[in-house]
Amino acid sequence: MRCFRSRLTAAWVGANCLSRCALFLPLRVNPSIHPPMSVTPGYLPSALVAGLLLLLSPASISLATAPASGHPALERARIEFVVRQVAGEVVRTTIYDPAALAPGTLPSRYNEWLYQNFMIGEAMDALGRLWPDEAYGQHARRVVEFYCAWEPTVQAGRLPPQLTWFRAPTEMWHCGLIAAFAEQQRTHPSAAKLRGMEIFDRFLAGAPRLPDGTIVRHKKAPWNSPGLQIDDLYMVAPYWVRLARLKDDTRFYDRAVDEALRYHDYLWNAQDRLHRCLWVEKLQRPAGLYWGRGNGWYVMAVTDLLQHLPASHPQRAELLADYRAVLAGVMARQDADGLWHQLLDRPDSFTESSCSAMFTYCLLRAAREGWIEARAAEHGRRGWVGLQTKLTDDFKLRDVVPGTDMRDEPQYYLDRPRLTHDPHVVGPFLLAGAELLLAGSQPR
Repeated sequence: MRCFRSRLTAAWVGANCLSRCALFLPLRVNPSIHPPMSVTPGYLPSALVAGLLLLLSPASISLATAPASGHPALERARIEFVVRQVAGEVVRTTIYDPAALAPGTLPSRYNEWLYQNFMIGEAMDALGRLWPDEAYGQHARRVVEFYCAWEPTVQAGRLPPQLTWFRAPTEMWHCGLIAAFAEQQRTHPSAAKLRGMEIFDRFLAGAPRLPDGTIVRHKKAPWNSPGLQIDDLYMVAPYWVRLARLKDDTRFYDRAVDEALRYHDYLWNAQDRLHRCLWVEKLQRPAGLYWGRGNGWYVMAVTDLLQHLPASHPQRAELLADYRAVLAGVMARQDADGLWHQLLDRPDSFTESSCSAMFTYCLLRAAREGWIEARAAEHGRRGWVGLQTKLTDDFKLRDVVPGTDMRDEPQYYLDRPRLTHDPHVVGPFLLAGAELLLAGSQPR
């Protein structure tokens, strides 16, 4: 029984008394036409090259309002091509050998102590399972090995922020690659990984908590209060489920599930079928509006949790009920072009690539695993088609918001910068592509 629910304010509980049911609502769509290619007789080599460039160029993807099945963006060759372009940039620009760094220089952004790079590592592992003879499957292990070798060589007086987060974390989002440390400690044990986990465990042991034990952060102005922020679930749950396997200790599974259930209880609005992104303890209410990537962090965390949680876990069914309700709400907010908005309930806000990639991946994965109805995969395929419109000619993804705080004012979210190929989008995009390839890219 989720006894911690009783401490929530009566008004908030009353607003969330609707039953949790996963509704799969079809979206109204209009047909789209993709013109066929033609090849001029007598000019086969050049025409073939031009045709392939046209087929594979991001610019050739039209806004698809029709059902995605059969769209050219879902052809296996095209998915593979796009995924290899994005993943190839990661491999080419990551530093794997500390000796390759000149003294005093910093490594690639893909080497940094960032949770985004854990997501990218998970995606590269998935690609490694598809293409075991290629470099993708070695990426995550090599990044962790690089970090373990490089970090001790940096002098204390010259610490970049990422090393401060590793050596003295003060926030859950300082978790960086810690879940990868726990994962790889099982197969490639080292004292360096143990040290990293001990540092993060000490931080978690002393982190602020709500009265029910949920770990929170201290929110500065305008809140000035302990706050439960939705993205923090992804910063701890993947680590705990990997610790459960590493230590053969089911208490870490219990901790991850309890945390996920509490996040949902604090932040879920059953009427709108979306999560607010912040619980303000001082105000005893949720805040932060329906931010796209905030909702994406929740489904990313629970998707990862369900992959690792034993089927026999006593709270798995309860977790699945929450998850299905959330994904039903997400599908209902999908735009006609297959994407999702910066503010999920504000169609006038821009479509944002990182949350769209997160939802696309989670819908595809959940459908393939049988966690939700198989027809939900169509929403994932439409998401993938929509994401192709965000690709630049050099296969970078546009319209990605950077790290974002929580506010009650919509304009704050509408005014956020729109970056190109910020690391928040790379991992979910590659995970979505890998899911399409694993599922055969077309409906069965």
